[in-house]
Amino acid sequence: MDQEVNQIEQPAQEGSRLDEFSEAFNTMTRQLKEREDQLKREIQRAQRRAEIIESYTEMLVELLAQQDEWMLVVDRETREIVHCNKRTRGGEEGGSYCDSCQHRLPIQPKLLEWDDSERYRIWEQEEGGQGGCYRIISFPIEWKERPSWIHIVMDVTAEKMNARHLSDGIYQDINTGIRNRLFLDEFMGQALRERQNITLCYLDLEGVSDINTAYGRKVGDAYIQNFVEIVRKNFRSGDTFARIQDDKFCLVLTGNVKHLIERKMDEILTTFQRDDDRVFCHECNFKYSIVEVEGQSNMFTLDKLLVEAENIVERKKRRQRRKRGPMDFQDW
Repeated sequence: MDQEVNQIEQPAQEGSRLDEFSEAFNTMTRQLKEREDQLKREIQRAQRRAEIIESYTEMLVELLAQQDEWMLVVDRETREIVHCNKRTRGGEEGGSYCDSCQHRLPIQPKLLEWDDSERYRIWEQEEGGQGGCYRIISFPIEWKERPSWIHIVMDVTAEKMNARHLSDGIYQDINTGIRNRLFLDEFMGQALRERQNITLCYLDLEGVSDINTAYGRKVGDAYIQNFVEIVRKNFRSGDTFARIQDDKFCLVLTGNVKHLIERKMDEILTTFQRDDDRVFCHECNFKYSIVEVEGQSNMFTLDKLLVEAENIVERKKRRQRRKRGPMDFQDW
């Protein structure tokens, strides 16, 4: 009897498992179909996106084709140029620059080497040998299904030169050609903020007003210009030399180099007195003071530095006057 019952239950269990398998199979088939439909939609969206990007790229190329700017497309993998809007129409695309770019765009190696994680960047590159300056807009782009960088290059050499000339005019003393007080204010402001070690030499040129009175302003200007030229010859062109008043000057060197400046000032004074006494028939002289600034412990401003430097010069003048004759109350 039990054997008959088992024989009846076994087909029933097999039928149940078959139903479960059929249901699972149908579910899996439905999920695969849904996934297939989803992938088709994603492919369609990707194709539409690629078409939009391609049409945008073509529009951008057409927009820039007739412009003065260079437009260079560089393959991100091979670093080959895959497009150049300056290339002769119909010319073969390739990894080398066309003749126009070879001779007119000397920063080409920088463009081929350029790689940046930023998606959009504006940068500038100067060409030392040629003296040119270029402003570049760079960003990634898909170019004919190739990941690439696009560089839009503008020659801003003239713009930079004009700005430099304007800057020189603002910061230059007309009569001597050296820097003026405005430049010194900005230069020292930055140096003090950055806590640099610097040495400031304050120079007080004597006799200018006497020469102007005796011989005229032109001779006085020549006297100043000769002094300036002697100072300039004894220091590097990169050192900051500025005229802050008619007969007051400042020389600024990086580092604490008081001993160097003192030695140079002795040489300058000897040369100045030897050369100019005969020319101006006047005792050529100047006083100077030197203030060293320790960058890390600096508490000075430029005005405070100048006050201290002026006080040192005034004490030198008082000592000199006392040596020359009886003390006067005003010397103290």
